[in-house]
Amino acid sequence: MKINFIKATAVIGLIGLIAGLFSDCKKIDLVRIAAVKTDPVTIIYTDGATVYGNIIDLGEDDNIQDFGFCWFPGSSLPTINDPHLGLGETSLLGFFSATIYGLQPNTDYNVRSYVKDANGVNYGNPESFHTLTGGISPTWLNYDDGTNFTGVGLTDGSNFDYAVRFPTQMLTQYNGFRITKIRFFPKVAAQYHVEVYEGVNPPDFVYYEDVPNPVINGWTEYNPTNQYYINSAVEVWVGIWVTDYITGTYPGGVDDGPAIAGAGDMISFDNGLSWVSLYADNPALNYNWNLQVYITNQKGEEFLMNNEIHFELKEKPVSETGISRSKPISEIENLNY
Repeated sequence: MKINFIKATAVIGLIGLIAGLFSDCKKIDLVRIAAVKTDPVTIIYTDGATVYGNIIDLGEDDNIQDFGFCWFPGSSLPTINDPHLGLGETSLLGFFSATIYGLQPNTDYNVRSYVKDANGVNYGNPESFHTLTGGISPTWLNYDDGTNFTGVGLTDGSNFDYAVRFPTQMLTQYNGFRITKIRFFPKVAAQYHVEVYEGVNPPDFVYYEDVPNPVINGWTEYNPTNQYYINSAVEVWVGIWVTDYITGTYPGGVDDGPAIAGAGDMISFDNGLSWVSLYADNPALNYNWNLQVYITNQKGEEFLMNNEIHFELKEKPVSETGISRSKPISEIENLNY
């Protein structure tokens, strides 16, 4: 009986010990954290790059307080204490991208995507890239001879677009440059808007901006607030959208030719949906548009830097006159009638 009592006491003691251990354990709360992945950098410029991320978990509250990218030269892992770009709140999973600039040419960088929620900041994997080598001077791209000869308008006063077209072979050495100035020659009072398209004919519309207070019958130089980066694998078209001019006037300034047909003399009668050569449409108009584009890979105070990463895209409104197909005519040609 004594032995049995000892065994019983031992068993009871063991049960008590186990119960004590469990009573000392603290409850573990599992928290779902926000998560993000950084994708490889494939579009690289001399002083910038387009970077990509993917939000794969929104975290416990299904709400991201901020997300974006951080970067740093060399092999260090960047954090939001380094140069970074925040894109704001989101409650959506999926891919996102942004263009970062202000980088040094010919330099190694690491970039990481990040997400911030109520539990703190979490980072994606690092991705490395190397900016392109600088050294090519900023330049004006144009087809005209720099002198105004006359103006061109439509016979019924319809809205129209005119543009100069830069094929990929012309842009090879300017990959990664940005458009910082556009110069054109408004002949008469009208509403003028600079615009950018890209791709082969018909090109895709990118954006437009109103030009306030253009110089009438003189050169107007405009600094677009949207910074357009040149990808030399894609054609770039830079144009002017003309609206609200008086019928019988000729708003689009041109040189005295001969036209670089299909490049220096493109015109659209249907709000940019289709384009033709001015010379091919009317051989009497053997001109190039007075339209010039300044591109640079250098930082400086000569142009307005825009902190917005994504273009403030505007959908072009349809012309009030519809897509009428009136004849383009120059002031000189009209005088000869």
